[in-house]
Amino acid sequence: MVYLKTFLVGIGGSVVAMLLWITCALLLPIYLPFLISRVTGTGGVGAAYIGSGSVLAAALIGFIIGAAWEMKRLHLI
Repeated sequence: MVYLKTFLVGIGGSVVAMLLWITCALLLPIYLPFLISRVTGTGGVGAAYIGSGSVLAAALIGFIIGAAWEMKRLHLI
């Protein structure tokens, strides 16, 4: 049961990491040039592309961090 809970927390961590990565990778490249153009008064162009590799890497890192955090909390490591 402990390992199932650790697995579920790892899955939750991976979902949070994916959402955070997708949000940052899409919003910053698109809206940052427009914000800078408002401040400086010049034109701005933004584009964003997210590949499946970067999303998978974010999910893997989130899973590892979430599972390790839960195992540490349960005093398994």
